[in-house]
Amino acid sequence: MRTWRLDVRGLGLVVRELSPESQSDGTPIVCLHGWLDNGAAFIPVAKGQPGRWISLDQRGFGQSDHIGAGGYYHFADLIPDLDALVMALGQEVDLVGHSMGGTVASMYAAARPERVRRLVVAEGLGAIEWGETSLIERIRAHLDGIRRPPAPVRLQDAADGAQRLMKRHAGLSADHAALLAEHGITEDEHGMRWAFDPLHMVPGAYPFREEWYLEFLRAISVPTLVVWGAESWYPEPIRRSRSASIDGARIETLPGSHMLPYDSPAALGALIAEHLEL
Repeated sequence: MRTWRLDVRGLGLVVRELSPESQSDGTPIVCLHGWLDNGAAFIPVAKGQPGRWISLDQRGFGQSDHIGAGGYYHFADLIPDLDALVMALGQEVDLVGHSMGGTVASMYAAARPERVRRLVVAEGLGAIEWGETSLIERIRAHLDGIRRPPAPVRLQDAADGAQRLMKRHAGLSADHAALLAEHGITEDEHGMRWAFDPLHMVPGAYPFREEWYLEFLRAISVPTLVVWGAESWYPEPIRRSRSASIDGARIETLPGSHMLPYDSPAALGALIAEHLEL
């Protein structure tokens, strides 16, 4: 797997080329991973499929740079990062997003329809407004998290990381777990740890609002495939209402839970390839 780095306002982001060099023509397929994941999540999804598949380690995840001292990860920053990648590729793209990456992809497709040919979102149509809706309580949680940020999650080695992933995700194969661990760990002066920035686990200051997100979904004009897991953690009414907000969206369901790139990678890859007309 070839990688290259994209500079986005001084932050270095890792871009992974998942396809052989012989498949470098045509519309790039840009894949965006979910929270606490990395671009290696899409390696088995792209395996054996035609086209040029690319995955991005989003800021503070995988091997991409962490933000500087005093900074914080605002969800909105992920959208201009994607815009910078699309501009660097120099042509319209097909977008594929899982979970957090699906939300980024859907918002970008609404905001920049001229740069997106087709869209696929797998278990990734927005956050859910669980629990407390008070903005005051949200800010309190954010302040507490910033003051006492979580420590990095330590590992013995890559094999330990892979074993932990398989224990957490029942549908994850050993080979895929090894790839995720290989590309998702780093070493510092205290030893091995997951490479993602622990600041990602601090509650954000801004709540998710359904009406704002539905405005994005209604604005999507490109051909869209929405894929849900048979054991999705999205409540059925939310799945139904958000899917229906995208005009003409094709809706499919695959075996598995929220982590479809882990649970059904080959079937997901085939669905994506069909939708993109590869």
